[in-house]
Amino acid sequence: MADIDKKQIPRPYMLENFVQTERLEKYLHLAHKRIFPKGAIVQAQGTNANSILYVKSGCLGVSIGSDEGYTKFLFHIDEKTIGATINTNEDNSEVQVYAIRKSTVYFFSLEDILEIFNEDKQLFLEVIQNILDKSYCLMAKTRDLSYCRPSSRILRFIYNLCISKGKLVDNYYIINTKLTQKTIGDITGTHYVSVSKLFKMLEEQRILKKTKDRIYIYNLSKLASMIDEVLKY
Repeated sequence: MADIDKKQIPRPYMLENFVQTERLEKYLHLAHKRIFPKGAIVQAQGTNANSILYVKSGCLGVSIGSDEGYTKFLFHIDEKTIGATINTNEDNSEVQVYAIRKSTVYFFSLEDILEIFNEDKQLFLEVIQNILDKSYCLMAKTRDLSYCRPSSRILRFIYNLCISKGKLVDNYYIINTKLTQKTIGDITGTHYVSVSKLFKMLEEQRILKKTKDRIYIYNLSKLASMIDEVLKY
């Protein structure tokens, strides 16, 4: 297998490989449990919250809004990871948290979480690492939005997703994922229509094929070589 198929390309588009904080499950008895159906608002824009949340199951999305009513996706809060709804210095938060799918979420008060950190230093370090991972992810997205074309961002994301999660079967790769084209657009900061057109072109050229729960990569080297090409998408 060529070197290009063995490792991530330089300056990869950040995957959301955030450190899990499953250790927090030892303290769920101290938290308030809520179950949110798909699409439900966990924290609405304009509300002031003050807690740490832990996603026991499911997945949440985090976006930020503007005065004009537009929203911009930031990142996911996946299963076994934490998120913060702390706006102690803001009267009107621009952040919105919502359920990507049915999610069981536990809310810890700041007082309880500080006591837990005082008792469990390892958990404290895991939470700090999770926050640093999210910060670096946002910095990488800002870089790519500033310097990379939409097609480049999408192709780079798919390539690194294949390297990290793809399984080689015969002479092609299978990525088991339920990522929709809209979600890929959200993650890469690209309009859904551009994602759809690019995937159609890639399927016509037999480079990949996307189904509801899988992405088949038939020509990984060709996909990687297209990252720096000037495409109209």
